[in-house]
Amino acid sequence: MAQNDMKNIQSKKESRLDFFDNLRTIFVFGVVFQHAGMAYIWSDWWPVTDNSSVVVAFLVAFFDGFLMPSLFYIAGFFAVSSIRGKSISQFLKGKAKRLLVPWLVCILFVCPILPLIYHYTRNSFTLISSYWDIWLKGMGNAAGFDIGILPPMDQVMQNDLFYQRYMWFIGLLAAFFVIFSMAYWIRKEWFLPDEHPLTQDHSTVFYTLKIALGIGVITFLGSICLIGLMFYLCPQVSEPESWFTFGNILQFRVSRIFLHAAYFILGIITYKKSCFLRKILPGHHVTWIILFSFVFIGFYASLFLMRIASGDIEKLYGLIHWFFLNLFTVTALGLSISITYKFFNRQTRWSRTLAANSYYLYLSHYLFVFIFQLLFVQFAQIPVLLKYTMTATLALITASCFSRYLIRPYPKIIITSTGVIFLLMVIFIHP
Repeated sequence: MAQNDMKNIQSKKESRLDFFDNLRTIFVFGVVFQHAGMAYIWSDWWPVTDNSSVVVAFLVAFFDGFLMPSLFYIAGFFAVSSIRGKSISQFLKGKAKRLLVPWLVCILFVCPILPLIYHYTRNSFTLISSYWDIWLKGMGNAAGFDIGILPPMDQVMQNDLFYQRYMWFIGLLAAFFVIFSMAYWIRKEWFLPDEHPLTQDHSTVFYTLKIALGIGVITFLGSICLIGLMFYLCPQVSEPESWFTFGNILQFRVSRIFLHAAYFILGIITYKKSCFLRKILPGHHVTWIILFSFVFIGFYASLFLMRIASGDIEKLYGLIHWFFLNLFTVTALGLSISITYKFFNRQTRWSRTLAANSYYLYLSHYLFVFIFQLLFVQFAQIPVLLKYTMTATLALITASCFSRYLIRPYPKIIITSTGVIFLLMVIFIHP
């Protein structure tokens, strides 16, 4: 068989590893469970606040530690296979249709509902402003095309400043794809799979350790440099997890942008090096378990010590916690890949359906989370953990059904219906 044919077969096999689709579905489910818990963890800026739980806070911190970098990693892995055989304009047109159209719809019609809910819950469940006034104020702030560090989230919410909420991921991912396509156009060979025999280089314990520590240290140092630069350029900023807005088109946490970019690039490298076909990844299964266990303890221990400390000691523990967070991200992803690769590297009818709808689930879950949080906040007698469980489960089920039976088969009808609902809210929602 010709060498080019072999490369095409290799590329096809590498680009459609079944476990990746299953892993992406699991991660999106995790995002739903993370957002479902935000009302129960002392988050004053979250539109719905309820009684809080240490257990829920524990779970939210767990999901926050690794989910989004992992999703960027998967996007990076599939980036090369999605652009091959297309012109740059075809690739960008497809990404614009898939990413930017839903981004714009959600920015205009979904995200402005959140300030309405925020003011409603903060004023004894009473409307003090019409939806139209809140929408105009938010969009007017967006039209300022601000560049710089956003104020703390409680001030953002109180003053209806423009904040993309969960759409920041879609906007940043679109930006990554634009940069990637430009680099691919300049030097295509940087991204194509290496011309090497498909020898199975079974990963050793030492190699797995090297991957985990290498990635963890690199992302830690890169993030620390950006945080330090932010403090140097903006001395009025005291929160290391502050958000940056670039013309209100891109919004991201300064502390996480290096992490997200690094994992997107890491996904591209994984594809280029044929890491799964050569058995370089997923690495040594037991090693990932042991590594994750140790990092898990350090992650939560440093978080606890940071919360109870003050002054310079708090900053020291914060730095230690940030180091463990970067290790937590890579070990959690490595362990997740190892488990799904070993046990779920296959497709069933059910898993294919879930994978096909995972993106639409991400787009739609936010409102369902708030609907159930608002519903259960009325019942103080329900235990917090039960509220969280019901909110997460019901939001996951309803959003999944909505995605499967409405958004995916009827996207144009959904967009039109969203516009109609917006007009009805403008007409009827007022004090």
